[in-house]
Amino acid sequence: MPLPTSVLIVDDEPSVRHLMVRWAESLGLHPRVAANADEAVRTLQTEACDVAVIDVMMPGKNGLWLADELRRAFPHTAVILATAHVEEIDRTAASVADLLIKPFKRDRFIMALDRGREWRRQTFDDSSWERTLAAELRERVSRMLLALHEGRKSGRSEAAVLLDIEQQRIPDVVEHSERVARYAVAVAGELKLSDAVIARVELAARFHDLGKVATPEAVLTKPSPLSGFEVELMRAHVDSGAEVLEASETLQEIAPIVRASHEWFGGTGYPKRLAGAAIPIESRIIAVADAYDAMTQDRQYRTRLSAAESVAELLRSVPRQFDPDIVVAFLNVLNRH
Repeated sequence: MPLPTSVLIVDDEPSVRHLMVRWAESLGLHPRVAANADEAVRTLQTEACDVAVIDVMMPGKNGLWLADELRRAFPHTAVILATAHVEEIDRTAASVADLLIKPFKRDRFIMALDRGREWRRQTFDDSSWERTLAAELRERVSRMLLALHEGRKSGRSEAAVLLDIEQQRIPDVVEHSERVARYAVAVAGELKLSDAVIARVELAARFHDLGKVATPEAVLTKPSPLSGFEVELMRAHVDSGAEVLEASETLQEIAPIVRASHEWFGGTGYPKRLAGAAIPIESRIIAVADAYDAMTQDRQYRTRLSAAESVAELLRSVPRQFDPDIVVAFLNVLNRH
């Protein structure tokens, strides 16, 4: 059975520490000991450990505090909690490698160390995967910027260059964006906005998902639920798209609109958690049109909703997600068509 090589044993009872040290040494491991949370942190600051076996009930800062500190400051150290009081660790158990219920025997200790090894391996695998995805996103953004530069030098329209890039990589998103643009222009007209605003909202709607060109394929088409990091990477498409637009000469004006197109009216959207009138009106219009079109189309992870179901969902999301005035204008547009 493969085991980690360095183990930090944290327990305020000397007899318990001594017993686990003997078990660890009998397995050829290199145990380190600490009698409290502060001592454990000092040890880890000078010597990394693969696994930490932490007693929950200790004087001063308890094992739950120490587990949180390890997740923050030493994220690759696997945490095994040891306690006789299971109810104390309900909120933490999901984020630890294993839980030892006192009193436990040597075989169970060995099993916990092996689970710690597996947790640590998976953590490094996840970190490597995340670095790979992040690097791919940056590479794709760089290629988009280069294509934009080369297209500009050849005299091509920047909008045409970016549209071609979108069409090659995400043709279904291009179709979605065209529908969103039609909705958005109709809503802007319903709100009697100026011709300049209507022109901006149409152009921004067509490029509101431009950043998905840079989203790694493994994330964009993943059939299973996204991990937390993958969700953040998917959300980064608004910043990626805005970055490319900011680098253009003719489309810079719509970059802030694209960046804010996933902000929520109540302030819990992304990437800047803008709220209310701080969100450009063009972005607020696109948000409603985008949501309605997404709900009424089949997606990989769900079937489409009916028009009535989609309208009901829009209304349920006012004002938390959507501007009430824009939803009213959108519904007026739908009623006429």
